Amino acid sequence: MMLQGKTALVTGSGRNIGRSIALTLASMGANVVINSKENVEAANETADEIRKLGAKALVLMGDIGSETDVSKMVNEIRMNVDYVDIVINNGSLRKVQEFTSMTYDHWKQMINTDLDSAFLMTQPFVAGMIEKGWGRVINLAGLNAIEGRSGWAHVSAAKMGLIGFTRSLSKELVPHGVTVNCISPGMIDTSRDDQSSPRPNDRTQGIPAGRMGTVEEISSLCAWLCSEHSDYVSGQTFHVNGGEKNY
Repeated sequence: MMLQGKTALVTGSGRNIGRSIALTLASMGANVVINSKENVEAANETADEIRKLGAKALVLMGDIGSETDVSKMVNEIRMNVDYVDIVINNGSLRKVQEFTSMTYDHWKQMINTDLDSAFLMTQPFVAGMIEKGWGRVINLAGLNAIEGRSGWAHVSAAKMGLIGFTRSLSKELVPHGVTVNCISPGMIDTSRDDQSSPRPNDRTQGIPAGRMGTVEEISSLCAWLCSEHSDYVSGQTFHVNGGEKNY
């Protein structure tokens, strides 16, 4: 199996895209560290599915936007895992807030969760990747944040920062065999996991593909970026949006 013996850390992996990524990497042989802020049941269910695939799973509950929580999670990882070979920064916060009523606390919460967490969850494990001469860092952005959307000034600032982080970190790490890339999903159907998600037909206008994407289409790309077939690919942002936007 392509990722046999490797360990992946996937934030926000109790449900939706994160869950699909975690299960896909486990199917490739990777052991997976699961993270969820508060949905213990979902995180444990994902871990159980990973174990059924023959991989190991470690569940860490905590807020990636909290430096204190992240410090505790990193310490627990180090107590249980020799190396983290793959970091998937998927966890994020999505709160619409008009700029006229936005407070600095609103701003900081978003930046902490959607941008600073990528530093906090990645930096402790990079030295190990360099030591082994192999590693993967994949950050998740998003179409709406890149395009710009009313009420999303804080989200867009964080996610565009994440793209810059991806590009610069790639320059630093790829000489050591560590690739860094970003995936920017468009409209993805998460209705199987999220009953409040709008029906696909309500959101397909303007998408040339005529449908929403699936979580598997994101996790499949993530799997390829984690494989040996992508060794020469780094510093890139992959837009998965059914042709809705071209960059």
